[in-house]
Amino acid sequence: MMQLKVMTEQLKKLTLLHGKIESEHQKESHPFCTRIRRRTWEGEDISFSKYNGISDPRMHIILFEELACSHIRDTDMLAKLFLSSLGKEAFEWFYSVENQSITSYD
Repeated sequence: MMQLKVMTEQLKKLTLLHGKIESEHQKESHPFCTRIRRRTWEGEDISFSKYNGISDPRMHIILFEELACSHIRDTDMLAKLFLSSLGKEAFEWFYSVENQSITSYD
């Protein structure tokens, strides 16, 4: 009976450790590099239209930059803000991009 209790406790510890490792991996598994991911927006809210995957992507970027650039000149923040302008399909595409491969808005 004591062995079962010890094994149960070990299993709990391993499960918690596995959860922490997965959580850390999920934090690092993101198309943006760490520098961009750590940026936080402290300005006024900006309402961006969502790109739906059907309309002209160049026009979407032009409109995004017109709204965002009037508020900010920081290209790391532009990259982070751009994510909020993506609709469902484009958002899903974004998360299919290689891990930490986006290092700038350009």
